[in-house]
Amino acid sequence: MLEWDQPTLRDQYFAAAVMAGLSIALISVQAGFEWIHWWWYWTIVVTFSWIIFRACGNSWSAAGATWVQWRSSWVDTYHLTRIQFSADGYARVLRLKDVHGNTIHSFKIHDLQANPDLWDLVYNGILHSVASGNCDIDAKTRRVLKIPHRTEPRATRFTPKKNGTTPDPLARTTGRPRNYVPRKGRHRPYRGA
Repeated sequence: MLEWDQPTLRDQYFAAAVMAGLSIALISVQAGFEWIHWWWYWTIVVTFSWIIFRACGNSWSAAGATWVQWRSSWVDTYHLTRIQFSADGYARVLRLKDVHGNTIHSFKIHDLQANPDLWDLVYNGILHSVASGNCDIDAKTRRVLKIPHRTEPRATRFTPKKNGTTPDPLARTTGRPRNYVPRKGRHRPYRGA
C-alpha cells in the first residue's frame, strides 16, 4: 500500500497570491499608491511570491506499509528507536529515528493527519515500534499521540461457561451473597438467608 500527500498547484498559486496581496496592501497603507512607480518594489513582490510558491510545493510526504518519507528523509516505522514530540514555531512536529540511523527531524503532525490513510500507516508503525519495547518515547509524546502506556493485549471480559457451572464472579469480588437477586423498581433490603 502506498499513500502520499503533496500540495497542488492551486495551493501554491494561492499562497503566492496571498503573499503578493499582503505585501501590496502593506505598502499601500504606508505609502499610498506611489509604490506603483517604484520598479524595485515590484521586484521584491515578485521575488517573495516566487519564494513562497516554491516553498509550498516542497512539503510532500509519502508512506508505505513499513516506511514513511518526508521530502528526502525517510524512516522504517516498524523499527523506530526514538519518537519525540516538539513544537517548531507554531507547528507541532514529530522527530523520528529508526534502527538504521535514518531520521526525520521535523515531521508536521497536522500534515500527516490531513490525510487519514497516510496517518493510519504512520500511526500503526509507531504503535508497533512502541509495543516492541525498543523505542524511546516520553510521556508528553504518548499523551499527544494518544498512545496507551500498556500496549500488550488487554484481559478479556468474563464470559460464563455454556453448561452453567461457572461461579458468579461478583460473589467472589464484592462479597454479595449468592441468593441476592436484583429486582426492578423498589428494592427490599437483604435480610439474610
